[in-house]
Amino acid sequence: MSSYRDEVHRLVLGTLWSLWAELGLSGWERWHPETAVDLEALILATARGGKSDPRLLEESLDWCVSNGRIASAVRLKHLVGTADVAIKHALGRFAATVNAHAPLSWPSYAEPGSRYTRTGRSTPPDLSRPSLVQLRLRALWGVNSRAEVLRVMLPEHGRFMGVTEIALAAGYGKDAVSDALDNLQRGGLLARAGQTNQHQYRLLREHELLALVGPLPTRIVDWVLVLPVMVGMLEAADVPEMPILARASELFRRYREWQPSLARMGMTAWPQAVGEEAPAAFEGWSLAALRHWAGQAPSTRSALP
Repeated sequence: MSSYRDEVHRLVLGTLWSLWAELGLSGWERWHPETAVDLEALILATARGGKSDPRLLEESLDWCVSNGRIASAVRLKHLVGTADVAIKHALGRFAATVNAHAPLSWPSYAEPGSRYTRTGRSTPPDLSRPSLVQLRLRALWGVNSRAEVLRVMLPEHGRFMGVTEIALAAGYGKDAVSDALDNLQRGGLLARAGQTNQHQYRLLREHELLALVGPLPTRIVDWVLVLPVMVGMLEAADVPEMPILARASELFRRYREWQPSLARMGMTAWPQAVGEEAPAAFEGWSLAALRHWAGQAPSTRSALP
């Protein structure tokens, strides 16, 4: 159990550190130089999981106070609105701390969570990195739904997509995404097909847009779905010692909470062994998933997203 817990901590916290390092946070390892970073998803996950690593929490707060203007308060509010109570509470404290030290209005539901101390160890994001395509799009189109719509559609190579699909991937409400799509279509970047209220859109002038935006990362991960599951696995690894059958029941309860996200990722189910074999099956399954998301293992398409 101890070795499993240690490996989960290494993979989950290492992934958070790695994604922040792409953004300029003072860290040691970059596991994701070719993986697209999602800033708001990372903020939410760090607010909740950072309690397991005080230095990560301290450095990410410092980065957000200095660079938080490039994060979307609207998108944070939308994402936390669909998250569980634990994430909402954690973001409230994290955001309140950032708001207290920067001219920002992030969604806050609590008093500042901790005393803020400026470290000054991080650097501004290097927007030339492939992993930071989200921030390059924001530099060009603003911190708004248009930039997120283009982020979602660029890797799709001209495939027609519906408003609901785009909104879900972009992390904005359907009305905001619909307006963004209409504006981009009028501006000549999108083609539209279908009937009213059932419009489909696809990207035009892809090569020109790529020449402007710069290199795309070779790997896209839906961090909005993945990071809450990773943090959930971190918390599951920290449950107190208990009889093995009770632990099996607790793990299965937590797994059921993740099932909607896992289904959207197309991830196969935990191989549910019975009785005393269940915890070992869960540990093997969860470590394979965590290593994949952390960039520490090759993809297994039949088992992982």
